[in-house]
Amino acid sequence: MKHIFLTISACLVGLILAFPPITSAIELPPGKVYAGHKLIDDWNTEAAEHFTNTLLNKYPKSGDAYFLKARVEFLKGNHELATKILKQVTGNHSEVHEFKNLVYETYEETKLFSTSESKHFIYRYQKGSDEILVHYATKVLEKSYKVLGKIFNYYPKEKVLVEFYPNRESFSKVSPLTLDDIAISGTVALCKYNRIMMISPGSLVRGYNWMDTLSHEYTHYILTKKSRNNLPLWMHEGIAKYFETRWRNNYVYLTPIMETMLAGGLQKNYLISLDGMMPSLAKLKTAEDVQLAYAEVATMIEYLTQVHGDEVISTLLEKLAKEESFDLAMSDTIGINLDIFQRKWKNFVKQKKLKTIPGLKPPGVHFKADRLSGEPSKEYREIDDRKSRDLTFLGDILQSRNFYKAALIEYQRAIDQSQAFSPILHNKLAKIHLITKEYNKAEVILNRSLNYYPMFHSTLATMGELYFDTGDTKRSRDFYERAIQVNPFNPFVHIRLMTIYQKLKWKKEKELQTKLFGYIDH
Repeated sequence: MKHIFLTISACLVGLILAFPPITSAIELPPGKVYAGHKLIDDWNTEAAEHFTNTLLNKYPKSGDAYFLKARVEFLKGNHELATKILKQVTGNHSEVHEFKNLVYETYEETKLFSTSESKHFIYRYQKGSDEILVHYATKVLEKSYKVLGKIFNYYPKEKVLVEFYPNRESFSKVSPLTLDDIAISGTVALCKYNRIMMISPGSLVRGYNWMDTLSHEYTHYILTKKSRNNLPLWMHEGIAKYFETRWRNNYVYLTPIMETMLAGGLQKNYLISLDGMMPSLAKLKTAEDVQLAYAEVATMIEYLTQVHGDEVISTLLEKLAKEESFDLAMSDTIGINLDIFQRKWKNFVKQKKLKTIPGLKPPGVHFKADRLSGEPSKEYREIDDRKSRDLTFLGDILQSRNFYKAALIEYQRAIDQSQAFSPILHNKLAKIHLITKEYNKAEVILNRSLNYYPMFHSTLATMGELYFDTGDTKRSRDFYERAIQVNPFNPFVHIRLMTIYQKLKWKKEKELQTKLFGYIDH
């Protein structure tokens, strides 16, 4: 959330930019420094730039003024310029050192990025296969611009910067998240520093639900800008989660995992407090706690909008932008304070009669060891239960030797042994039935898995193949198109879609798919 920098006695010597040489450090009046940082923390880039340039004209030898200038340029996405300014800034404050490191790391990670633009967004990405993301990102974000703009009554005037990082290591360097935070929480994207930052789905074994995630992060962008960064974390996350699928006209926000976690939490009287969610859901101790927290705050927003309508959010944001305290803005807007709201929410959510699905657990994020390697992932390693893992390994060996009936037995034994529901195992089982042309059995297994893990790429792709084999072109296309939106780096899905479009005589769709395939076909 907010971070107001302290007054910084910074010294600049000989700035090698379009700035005059600095010979001494001149501190600005504290009020000026605070006002500058406040505009920056509000992500009010236009006002912050004007304010900072005015300060530089008046105090051309002030280190504080140049530090503010560096922050503004970083906020605008001008990482190289911010780095050059900061090379001349010295000072003993920890904020200076931390910010220098952040800007330097960001510049180093992005200096070779390519850039593309759509009507309202700017995309930066590593040159190569990640260029494929621009097509799909434009689809989701431009739709989100319209749909969410109408809901929140806010349309950014400036183009929004979106940066795709090639792997978790580079993402961790430019964000507050450690590699452990990413692994435990499953966080793969952030809206921070006036932009959206995301790990490329190409670095994960099966991709992830990155298009909904993009819309989620864009919602954060809107909320920060419209409230002038005055919205509490819990409501930020609740609104973003509740509305993240609206861009595709889907109103189902509560995933089976979230429902299971919340139902269990209510039953055991174990909930994450709003204060306990600070400073970030990504910093919670377990993946289960992250899903529970999301379920809590998203259902709070469901309750809020059910009672007061979607427009209540825009009204609340406008009050917060006027520097009203959240408690006052909340009570003025909905007529009750936060404590009463939470009690009413708990009654509301208990009446939903949420279901606990045995064996359901967060799927986690599974990264490729090497994005450039064509070696297939050893999926059995992702299975937690040791005996199930061993049985799966045996089943894989039997399948590779075309002993399908024997493999079927081992996969079923692995499923029976595991206490957790495994979409990996259910896919392996279904694929054997597909090979042996037992399509009805495969369909039942895949549908069951999709009910629990609707965005699992392998299941979507296998379902597409099932209908391809049985001649149901329309359903095959639907599932392959859903699969490619989760993982656009799977070449087989592209090939299948090109074949399907050819069959349907959809010339434009085939040409586009061929072009997209070209980005990853190296």
